[in-house]
Amino acid sequence: MIKPLNQNGGLALTFFFVIIALLATLATWFCFSPHALAADYKLLTSVATSYAYNDNILLTDENVLSDSIYTVAPKLEWARNGERLSAKVDGTAEWYRYQDNDEYDDTDQWYNAILSYRPTERWQLEIQGHASDDNRPDRDIETTGMVLKNTRRKRFNTSATASYIFSEVTSGGIFAALNREDFDDPETSDRRDYSIFLFMNRSLEAWIARTTGHMNAGFSHYNFDREYDFTKSAGSYDFTYMLDDEYTVDNYSFTLGTESALSEKLNFSIDLGGRYSQSESESTSRQRISLYSMETDPLKESESYSSWGAVGTLEISYQGERSNASLLVSHDLTPVSGENGTANRTTVRIGGSMKLLENLRGNVAFQWYQNKSDKEDSTQNDIDTQTWNFQTGIRWELNRKVAISGKYFYTIYDKREAGTTAERNKFLIQVVAEHDWLE
Repeated sequence: MIKPLNQNGGLALTFFFVIIALLATLATWFCFSPHALAADYKLLTSVATSYAYNDNILLTDENVLSDSIYTVAPKLEWARNGERLSAKVDGTAEWYRYQDNDEYDDTDQWYNAILSYRPTERWQLEIQGHASDDNRPDRDIETTGMVLKNTRRKRFNTSATASYIFSEVTSGGIFAALNREDFDDPETSDRRDYSIFLFMNRSLEAWIARTTGHMNAGFSHYNFDREYDFTKSAGSYDFTYMLDDEYTVDNYSFTLGTESALSEKLNFSIDLGGRYSQSESESTSRQRISLYSMETDPLKESESYSSWGAVGTLEISYQGERSNASLLVSHDLTPVSGENGTANRTTVRIGGSMKLLENLRGNVAFQWYQNKSDKEDSTQNDIDTQTWNFQTGIRWELNRKVAISGKYFYTIYDKREAGTTAERNKFLIQVVAEHDWLE
């Protein structure tokens, strides 16, 4: 039997919920203040209902489970868009039910708040908060290329940005973020991290038309921790093994890049640089035998590792009257949710959509992810996965308030460190209805 030894996250979880509530309160107070400038307000309620057939729910290569999934997701959103002050608060609940595998029935929740304020012509301030509670095993497959176990994750993060216009051609600022993830499964590492970035932008119009240069320097600290025990019965006595392991990473990065408007419809940006990271792992294990009421002395093991690597992002976007398309290629050291470590993640995303009829639009997208840890890194378990996602669909707007869409997904999930490959086909039909009560 596995059980957690330490459950002290209540205070921190409450803290992040307070941040979300505070953002919502500030947004409401500022926006209804008599000093606030004229603005547009929205109060949206919407509901999305969908039917999906998934032929590999857990994305496994054996003992494959397939099922039909019915989902209802109501959403409430309030927004204010003003010249100097903008705010938005929204919340979504997603009830999903499996036709045959009802042990996976659950409810996921997402809450977001953002407050943006420009006190002067030169200053721009922004603060964001997010809280979510999710449980679907394939929740991250289309955003990170990784598959989580069927375990509940509570995620909380907040960030703040302050930017300043130094002159007509130069601006800069600072960005700071805090993140926390807690899992119900004691064998899955909880995560804490924070990041600080300094950035500067300069117009290069004097040399290259419609071009801006970027410079970014950042520091990130990641911490993974788990503490659990498990007990086995050996006839007349019980044997208990207790483990506490912690993994930390400090990552420093620096990039230079440019952003150009090649035309009214085509934009191009690129950032290239490098990073240096230091990682440490420390594990403490103990054993207890009930027959003799004996507990062994703690056995401590520690490892350290450092590495250099490349960092880069390339983005191309096209926005036409009837169609749009985009390309994203990126590479960086990234923490992996649900794993006790980080990975070098390479991402390729290609997508586009086209207006087929007045109210009918088609879309197609391709994604490729590689998550791979350094082979020489002895401070963490090996991570080596590749994921291919293909998606196509259509969306038909019945009117301004109701739309129906159909989508098809095909996924290949290759866990190279385990030597397994899983495939998934998913079909989805969704109806969305929304209403703006302040319209």
